[in-house]
Amino acid sequence: MTAPTTLSRSRFRFLCALLFCTGMTSLVFQIIWLRGFGIILGSTIYSMSCVITVFMLGLALGSFLMSQLLKRGRWLAAHPLAAYGGVELLVGLSALLVTWTLFTHQGFYLSLSGSPTAPLLKLLATQFTVCAALIAVPTTLMGMTLPLVSQLVTDRRQVSALYGINTIGGATGSIVASFVLIYYLGCIRAGAAAATLNGLIFCAALLTSRYFPPVPAGAEAAGDEAPTATSEVEGRLLGRPLLLTLAVFSGFIALSCEITWTRFLSLTFGNRVYVTSIALALILLFMGQAARMSSALLRGPNPLWRILLYSCAFTLISFSAAFLLERSALQANNPGLVVLFILVMVVFPATALGLLFPLTLAARPAGVENPASWVGLVYGFNTLASLVGSLASGYVLINLIGSNGLIAFNSALLVLSLLGLVYAFRKHFKPSDHALAAVAGLGFLTIILPRSTEVPPVVDAKSALVSSEDAHGIFSVVRMDEGRLRVLNNRTDLVYLYGDPSTQYVQESQAYLPILYAPQLERVLNIGSGYGITAGAFSRVAEVRAIEAVEIVPALVEHASLFSPGNHRYFDNPRVQVHVTDGRHFLATTPERYDIISINVSDPYLPGSSSLFSREFYEMARSRLKPGGVLAQHIFGPDIASLYHGIHEVFPHVKAIPAYGNGLTLIASAEPLRPHQREVFLRQYDEGRALFGPIGLENGLAGFEELIALGDEKLQELASRTPEFQNSDDMPTLEFRRLPGKVGLFYSNN
Repeated sequence: MTAPTTLSRSRFRFLCALLFCTGMTSLVFQIIWLRGFGIILGSTIYSMSCVITVFMLGLALGSFLMSQLLKRGRWLAAHPLAAYGGVELLVGLSALLVTWTLFTHQGFYLSLSGSPTAPLLKLLATQFTVCAALIAVPTTLMGMTLPLVSQLVTDRRQVSALYGINTIGGATGSIVASFVLIYYLGCIRAGAAAATLNGLIFCAALLTSRYFPPVPAGAEAAGDEAPTATSEVEGRLLGRPLLLTLAVFSGFIALSCEITWTRFLSLTFGNRVYVTSIALALILLFMGQAARMSSALLRGPNPLWRILLYSCAFTLISFSAAFLLERSALQANNPGLVVLFILVMVVFPATALGLLFPLTLAARPAGVENPASWVGLVYGFNTLASLVGSLASGYVLINLIGSNGLIAFNSALLVLSLLGLVYAFRKHFKPSDHALAAVAGLGFLTIILPRSTEVPPVVDAKSALVSSEDAHGIFSVVRMDEGRLRVLNNRTDLVYLYGDPSTQYVQESQAYLPILYAPQLERVLNIGSGYGITAGAFSRVAEVRAIEAVEIVPALVEHASLFSPGNHRYFDNPRVQVHVTDGRHFLATTPERYDIISINVSDPYLPGSSSLFSREFYEMARSRLKPGGVLAQHIFGPDIASLYHGIHEVFPHVKAIPAYGNGLTLIASAEPLRPHQREVFLRQYDEGRALFGPIGLENGLAGFEELIALGDEKLQELASRTPEFQNSDDMPTLEFRRLPGKVGLFYSNN
């Protein structure tokens, strides 16, 4: 029996359903892995980029391998749907094994992940090796699926549509993972649910494989039009080398733009994990929809080169419009203006750029005998370029030229492409083609290029002391009334206002309270040093021999002098050693043991921050304390009772003093808490007044002990309340917490 070259509608829809599920499970696993690797490698932009890079590398490798196997493997070419099902089963099993080990063998992987204080290149090489060792197999298998299914289809319109459906499945997986699976099941069981779907895909593919014979080699799609003069020119100019170049080009720009798009969406909505998931889903949804649109465009009268030209030009025009709206959208509270900015900065360009790769898939050059092999080759080149785009943009370009500069850089690549198309097909241009290309070029020269050196205006430039951008975000220091300073990363307040008396009181108390109860004062660790006030307070006590301050935001350390004298110039103190890295990863990998671990995290609901409130973190902190050592942490917010119980489960002995609003500064220990250093405060520091006077406690240690008595009363009240949840690495309830109110999904301290 000869296989039809264009699948029937019912069979094509069946393949679409399979590839939709394939895309969904892949993104579910990717989101779970990003969280797991964030714990063992550190919740930094570099570790996340490392995971995405290895993920894309695996997809590219799988696609290249399958493109070669389909040329040589007779069984694969004869039974592509059965092979696809088998690959999906292996994806589910291997991905589930990776997920399980990530959350149950953290200690082993932490021992391999390298010291966070190592040189950056060495650290990245170590992290890349750990990532590749874990996820190379499942991601390589994931990359094999699209070329296999393409073996059943030769109609170029259907190939593009399949790719689009697969991408839309990825968008759905991003939403399902965050809003349903991890929220209700936790990470390991969410992975099990995704693996179960992989198993169902295997069963469905195996049971129906006999109804999907492969396309004979050299078969052409039914209904393809006869070549025209334009298509002959197109065939000569868009040959195999140029099409592969276009695949590389589109892959690089798409991933590079995705980095900046995600940042702009977080600037408009906040830093919650839901924002990240929605941003990823939004980008994938419109790129996938564009791939589906490409099949309709190929049926129309416009040749391929004109569609490519319109895609590049429309993207440039959208970016130009977005730059004109940028300042008003990022500083305004007008929802309509924000939506318009997102449309012209993200949605329209994602749609236009989303056309480039599927059109490349569809435009098979002459001499390609196996269509599926061509799909695998193009998909591999595109994915490899996506990897390079992610690496170059996430590690280098975002630090050098920022978000606006990155958009301008990608716009310049689009201009080069536009010029190439204009030159190659100049004899076939219509007046409208000339006009569109001219408007796009003019927008780049007059709007995009002049703004390429500007930092996205999150704050008013007139009140900004500092406005800088790096891979961690846009860092701003804003002058407020009464000499106070507000510090933001993107749109999130990193710390409460500098210069406010309550800020000095709370953050110095995070040093003095644990000092009072610690048996020894040899070595202390301050995670989340922020302004440096807590580290500076530790340095004021001469009995503290060594202080290690860890801060994840480099700009806070770089501009520490702005927060003097409040931080007592801790950075100049020879007893203080400053580390710019993830605090949890530092604690997990350091060989040191501490008398005091003091933690000051601005928001327990933010990605990365929430892992400093999990049961596993407290157990690790307990193991890093010397006998009788104490942990200090600031807790606040609507879930303060659950936060208290989370600490108390690991540290049975807890004391507290009031902090901001309803917040508390806690100290906790595995052993009974006694004021070991009371005599030091009385004898060395004028009954404590020398230390407590500057933060508003004029009667010294006596006033401080009154605050401890008030804290004891508050702790009794919290202990009487049943916790609503338990936060763990596998069940990250805090990070995915849905609070009451209209903006509960986006709750943050800003």
